[in-house]
Amino acid sequence: MEGKALDNKTRNLILILFLIGVFMGSLDTGIIGPVLPSIEQSFHLTSRESSWIFTLFVITFMIGSPVMAKFSDFYGRKKIFILDVLLFGIGSCLIASALSIELIFLGRIIQGFGCGGIFPVAGAFVGDAFPLEERGKALGILGSVFGISAIGGPLVGAALIPYGWNWCFTINIPIAIFLIAFAWHILPSQENERKLKIDYLGIVILSLLAVFLAYGLNQIDSSNFISSLLSIKVLPFLIAFIILIPIFLKIEKNAEESIVPIHMLKNSEIRIACIETLCYGIIYSSAIFIPSLVILSMGLNDQLASLMLIPILGTNAVAAPIFGKLLDSTGSKKLMSMGTMLLAIGLIAIAIYPSNLVFFIIAGCLIGVGLVTIIGAPLRYIVLTEAKPYERGAGQAIVNMLSSAGQLIGGALIGGIIASFSGIIGYKVSLFLAAVVALIAFAFTLRLKSRDEQIETMKANQ
Repeated sequence: MEGKALDNKTRNLILILFLIGVFMGSLDTGIIGPVLPSIEQSFHLTSRESSWIFTLFVITFMIGSPVMAKFSDFYGRKKIFILDVLLFGIGSCLIASALSIELIFLGRIIQGFGCGGIFPVAGAFVGDAFPLEERGKALGILGSVFGISAIGGPLVGAALIPYGWNWCFTINIPIAIFLIAFAWHILPSQENERKLKIDYLGIVILSLLAVFLAYGLNQIDSSNFISSLLSIKVLPFLIAFIILIPIFLKIEKNAEESIVPIHMLKNSEIRIACIETLCYGIIYSSAIFIPSLVILSMGLNDQLASLMLIPILGTNAVAAPIFGKLLDSTGSKKLMSMGTMLLAIGLIAIAIYPSNLVFFIIAGCLIGVGLVTIIGAPLRYIVLTEAKPYERGAGQAIVNMLSSAGQLIGGALIGGIIASFSGIIGYKVSLFLAAVVALIAFAFTLRLKSRDEQIETMKANQ
């Protein structure tokens, strides 16, 4: 299903379809924050217990991304996208009607698995259907959804919670039904003569990796970071995670149809993309703590402090489609090198002057622009450029998987740093660390291919 097989109108309608699908999945991620206190109250949960509502989603998202992406490369985007949306809808139904916390956990597991497939299928479609000169623009449009939903999620959650927290998940059901009907009508069927031999062992080991990492990091007590890191609740799981990594790599290397295309890591561009993705996870985790920093530095209340994320998220949403369009004429290297440098400057600025409102807003805009370049269209563009047509979904899944892992690791690391210092110092140290990570990301962007080299690679991979 290449770009020439579809007319412009059909192609754009399909892009709208995927845009709504990605928005549904990412909006749900933004809603969960405001909803958690209400669920805790309804089921008498501790904050540690309720954190599993988020953690279980992340675990199955990490597993679902490569599995569903691999299936979409073989069985077609249409079948797997419909399956992904159906799973997300079923999970939402379970949560919305749940009478026990166990049903909510089950719903989040199903939701995460479906959501994990929506993102890479959408990204792979851009490579399938859009001509070379329009892929950046399409990826940019898809990327803008994340900034919009990050702002919209808490707002939608705040608007619906007075009617009952269940409604925050009920709204997904009609959207899912619409998407399934729309996809059934508009998406072209795709036949593949290659037969998929499912890598069951790879899926099992990948699942264990996700569980051990997420569980181990979830049990860390930020107020006693080092002691909890060495405790029986944390250390054995992190050690098991580390031990399983080389085992997983060897299994995937020898698998006839690996669930994660390890051989793609031989490509230097893909390796750099992986490094950039992990860097993003750490940097993004530091940005999450910015409202807490604002409470200490400016004396704002919780609600006003949360609004201080708007410069970052708003700029992210506005810059994503603009940078996507620029991507088609400039390539990834220029945009990512500029963006990672702006990102480092913005992080350092907030760390030095956290109490100056005007300076804070300007620095937040720089961070928003930088985050777009390090995880948005430019990074996914690299993966589409280097991947063969039958591996586009799997390639996009690598970005999803490493982004989630990076955020888990970054969240634990940044939380530990903040808790290790008194007052505002911990937040400043964490922002300086994030700036160092951004500079590392900048150094790697200098090794990327130029625009002309990317075009040659794309043409060779058609």
